[in-house]
Amino acid sequence: MDDRRKHLRMGSSKERVVTAMSGGVDSSVTAGLLVQEGFQVIGVTLQLHECSRNIGKACCGIEGVAQAREVAGILGIPHYVLSWQKQFEDLVLRPAWGEFARGRTPNPCVLCNGRIKFGLLMDRVRAFGAKWVATGHYARIVTSPADTPVLLRAKDKDKDQSYFLARLNNTQLQRTLFPIGHLEKKQVRELARQFHLPNADAPESQDACLVAPGESFSEMLRCRFDEPAITGPIIDSDGRTIKFHKGIHRFTVGQRRGLGIPAKSRLWVKEIDSVGAAVFVTGDGSELLSDGLTASDIRWLGEKPTKWPIACDIQTRYRQKPVKASVEPIGHDSVRVSFSRAIRAVTPGQAAVFFDGDRVLGSGWIDAPT
Repeated sequence: MDDRRKHLRMGSSKERVVTAMSGGVDSSVTAGLLVQEGFQVIGVTLQLHECSRNIGKACCGIEGVAQAREVAGILGIPHYVLSWQKQFEDLVLRPAWGEFARGRTPNPCVLCNGRIKFGLLMDRVRAFGAKWVATGHYARIVTSPADTPVLLRAKDKDKDQSYFLARLNNTQLQRTLFPIGHLEKKQVRELARQFHLPNADAPESQDACLVAPGESFSEMLRCRFDEPAITGPIIDSDGRTIKFHKGIHRFTVGQRRGLGIPAKSRLWVKEIDSVGAAVFVTGDGSELLSDGLTASDIRWLGEKPTKWPIACDIQTRYRQKPVKASVEPIGHDSVRVSFSRAIRAVTPGQAAVFFDGDRVLGSGWIDAPT
């Protein structure tokens, strides 16, 4: 398989590329590298939040816009701001609340990548007269012998973001560039210094844009959409009701802190029943272990498998160490996954991502542990 960047440098480096610029060092260096390689770069910052008296400047994007504009000026490229607050609400926030209201735990970053950054923004590329979208994600794309894009983990395994990109489709990957995916973070910061960028030593961002100070993401969404809290009992392993909670949206499988239950020993959330609005807790950590899961809305990158079961590695959370697994179909777009060893706190609503070494094979949404 050929490195996408080497292929482009051989004959396409004069093409125009739209680069998503958050104001952070990663996207700034992305733009700088593309300028250095001879691309015609257009910087675009997505403003996804409305500013209010309750949310700080960093949360609504003012500081990011200002930083991105300054970087664009240094690099000598045009810069535009796209205000997509309504689109972000409809395509990311409302679906996320729908999941919380069902007792599931969504992954808004995965939704945002597929629907906004590589969805709506990809649709806007032609309006800018460009062919490519580039971002500062830590991942790699190579071209297979069949001339199809292959998504790989980043070189810097501590920064790898391929898990969050697994829901992209083949068409989106075909028009995407990840210029820093082959670099270590320290190399990115050194390039920022060479480019004389003001954010070379800026601290890491923590996606604080999704929450106002002192609030959980789920409660912020409930208040934003003026939805009622779905209350019910908290039940222990013996079937006893310990207390009544203020809403199933406040809980996630594996949660230990913030349960509001005085106990002599630790308690974890084991299961959430959306029908009865019940939250089940356990003091036995081994009850959080699962031997497998079922997942739906499966999306394969490249060709859909034809021989089952398939052996792969699986991640059910971003920072989780991959586990060997076997995958077999149980419906048109659903699978059953068996783990080689038990995984802790498999959480409905999260993404299950399948890997073959560094290669992303596909993904689905977790329905239930098994």
